[in-house]
Amino acid sequence: MKHIFIINPTAGKSDQTKHIAAMVNKIFIEEAVEGTYRIEVTKGVHDATDIARHYAMSNEPVRIYSCGGDGTLNEIVNGIVHHENVELAPVPIGSGNDFVKSFGSQAMDAFLNLKELIKAPARKIDLLEVNGHFSINVINIGLDSSIAQNMVRFKRLPFISGAKAYDISVFYCFLTSIKNHFELIADGIRLPHKNYTFAVMANGQYYGGSYRAAPCSDMQDGLIDLVLIPSVSRLKILQLMNVYKRGEHLQKQYQKIVHYRQCHEVQVEAEHEINVCIDGEIKQLKNPKIIVHQQHLKLIVPSIENKTL
Repeated sequence: MKHIFIINPTAGKSDQTKHIAAMVNKIFIEEAVEGTYRIEVTKGVHDATDIARHYAMSNEPVRIYSCGGDGTLNEIVNGIVHHENVELAPVPIGSGNDFVKSFGSQAMDAFLNLKELIKAPARKIDLLEVNGHFSINVINIGLDSSIAQNMVRFKRLPFISGAKAYDISVFYCFLTSIKNHFELIADGIRLPHKNYTFAVMANGQYYGGSYRAAPCSDMQDGLIDLVLIPSVSRLKILQLMNVYKRGEHLQKQYQKIVHYRQCHEVQVEAEHEINVCIDGEIKQLKNPKIIVHQQHLKLIVPSIENKTL
């Protein structure tokens, strides 16, 4: 098997290329790992997709290590989707690293342990798709997509982490309108509201640096976790924010504000193109349709004491 380490040098606060390359070289020499390895460094946007697709199309068994954040992971997913010969291993060195948080509080350390990650088995997980774009974690629209769009600006500031950038962006976006006009159809059922604060279609549990939007999400159940907040006041959103961050918003006392269901397909209808946030990346799409592909990707999952898989 080939082991391909795709490193995004701009992920996180500093370039980790030399550090990761040194660890990989040492592990393969000392551990006598079976197979060959190669280190690839991205040079720009979508480079990770092109590199991953190149190795996926070889039809040889390959394990690709996504050394970056959620954006790098998303790029690689879109390069390897539909290729059965590829296994994907996240190495979370980005600013947010939301995807791996679904695997528990010990997940970050486990996924950063390259020695163990190289030996870990693959598990099949679901993927989401929206108008031809694939998501491994969360798709969101409305206020959330505006927050994600502005978050990119704030996380470039010195000493601002991914989670802190998200919080700053929340308050910045509150200065504009938080009402969004679109309708939703879930598994053929048209939902009653026409104005929303935001809507989340989740495969994983976390996004925005630390918000546990879909605490019940299971990446192997073949279902989309749909979390909706119809148009409400800014005060209501502020009151809900910490509850939402902790993943407690699905409790009974919040059912008048937060709507939750599981489904296989979500159709969004709007008069114009809308911003759709796909694993933190913004796309402008007309009437986006979100579907789930059950157990469509081979994910490397290290041994984690409190993992969900």
